[in-house]
Amino acid sequence: MSILALITKTEEVGLVIPWALQFAKARETTLMVLCWASTPIEQFPLFTDEAALTDGLVEAVQSVLDANDTQGQLSDRSLLAGDVVIRRALHPSATDATLEAVRLDHPELVVAAAQDASGKTGATYATNPLLRGSSSNTVILFGGTGRSSQTRRVLVGIADNSHDVAAVSLAARLDEKCQAKVTIARAEEGFEEEALEVGRRELKQLMRDAGLKRNDRIQRHVFSSDDPEAILAALNKQDLVLLGANNSKGVQQLLARTDHPVIGVIKRSPPLRPWHRGKRGIQWNPRLSPADYADLIQGLRTGSRLSADFMTMLGLAAAIASLGLLQDSPAVVIGSMLLAPLMTPMLGAGLALAQANPKLGNSALRSILNGFLLTLLISFVIGWVTPGEEMTSQIQARGDPNLLDLGIALFSAAAAAYALARPNLVGAIAGVAIATALVPPLCSAGISLAYRQYANAAGAGLLFVTNLVAIILAAAGMFRILGVMSTRASNKQRQWVNQVLASLVLVVLVLAYPLEKSLERNIDQGKPQPSTYPLTQAVAEAVTKYVRSLPDVRIVAAGRPSSIYADADVQIFLTSPRPMPRAYEDRIVEIVRREMNAPELVVNVIGLKNGWQQGEE
Repeated sequence: MSILALITKTEEVGLVIPWALQFAKARETTLMVLCWASTPIEQFPLFTDEAALTDGLVEAVQSVLDANDTQGQLSDRSLLAGDVVIRRALHPSATDATLEAVRLDHPELVVAAAQDASGKTGATYATNPLLRGSSSNTVILFGGTGRSSQTRRVLVGIADNSHDVAAVSLAARLDEKCQAKVTIARAEEGFEEEALEVGRRELKQLMRDAGLKRNDRIQRHVFSSDDPEAILAALNKQDLVLLGANNSKGVQQLLARTDHPVIGVIKRSPPLRPWHRGKRGIQWNPRLSPADYADLIQGLRTGSRLSADFMTMLGLAAAIASLGLLQDSPAVVIGSMLLAPLMTPMLGAGLALAQANPKLGNSALRSILNGFLLTLLISFVIGWVTPGEEMTSQIQARGDPNLLDLGIALFSAAAAAYALARPNLVGAIAGVAIATALVPPLCSAGISLAYRQYANAAGAGLLFVTNLVAIILAAAGMFRILGVMSTRASNKQRQWVNQVLASLVLVVLVLAYPLEKSLERNIDQGKPQPSTYPLTQAVAEAVTKYVRSLPDVRIVAAGRPSSIYADADVQIFLTSPRPMPRAYEDRIVEIVRREMNAPELVVNVIGLKNGWQQGEE
């Protein structure tokens, strides 16, 4: 791993090389300088070493290196003169040549000068192909050679994007290895202490996300956006200002209002996974920060262990769920879902598959099995001692699962895994617990067994197994997407993962058949729906007003038929103790068509009891 510096013209040498040397020193690695020379397409790609180079660009690079060596930059133990390699890139495109070098050498950091000194272009993915295509951390420097080349003071401007962490990490290295005085800063609207305190907490969280422990040398400062003079004064004291990529407006403003610091736009690696790409190159990266990664692993490992706390909470949740099912109370059943900790070891089993960790998998499986037996036992006992053997609707509802339940479990588990990995989304776990009911199906099975309703018990057990398998598979998949996986698993561990995954997939395929048949049966039976839909308020009020003016006439029912096979768009039923004239029907039809603004509307007005007068059409 090394630092790769791109030089495309002589004017860039004085800007890129001194900073690239500082970055290499900070990261305790070598520096590779890539001098680009345009060449016809037939002659590339070709990289040559320093011995074959004689052009002016390389001479300019060597001159700056010699000057820095004289000043002691290369004599530091972490960066010796032999640790700098100059290569020449023959290629029609400097960007393509650099991306090829990145692909071959996998540098830690790529450093290049901006092609547009004004900052209007080159600071975003949309305007900078090197930022867009590089698979390494990449810094684009703005400001030219007229600005500072020292690292005495470094400021990281936080703009709440995914690249802030990379900027903070680089600044922390400059603080540690180059004794730079680092300030991490952000601007908040207003001067109120509450707003400033929010900003301080955001900066503290950012340092945590960057994996930095408490460091008194790195200052955190929150400016008020209503005090631009203070912000400008602080910026002009810096040697380097680092900003996250896609902050083009900030780059332009800094270049226009400052004359001392170099402005660096940094993009983090690995390559961002595009969630949405628009004119500004908006992208999304779901990978975890080191702190969130550690919290996730620790939380699931602890929650997957069989403990007295786990069994106590699960036992209480099972009792509440059983009583709620017997009482036919949805609210009580939902409350039990929020109390039950049974999903945690299931997510832990998914994590075990993602990390190829059989030890964690066995621990989670032991907790699931003991929790299963405890819940089933408690629900059976409560069902056995409860008078009567009435199967409530809440119990019966969990005895007929279908394919849709499998889909619900899959998506809910994926949501749970994602929310656990994102501290700001932890509140969503409650919703996931409700969506994926785990304890109520088991309690339904236990109560059904106590009541000797074996078919319903089997259906409820099938629902639990469906949820269990779907949660483990979906959680494993989401954790892998988030990068929570092991890269050092042995062949034996990988074989264990493949065997478990194959078994789970096989179980899903076996379960899919009865679940699909249940879904088809539910569709064939149909769902209850009203025979008619209500009229709009305006139509109902107009018809009611007219009918009230008629002697001894009342509206029995009025609405729009729900069946597509009905021969009318609107049906109105009237009743009267004596025959009614047909003029009533005509007037009501006219009112409905007028209010619904539909002259061709088919309206049936039906007279009940004595109906319509004889002889009228």
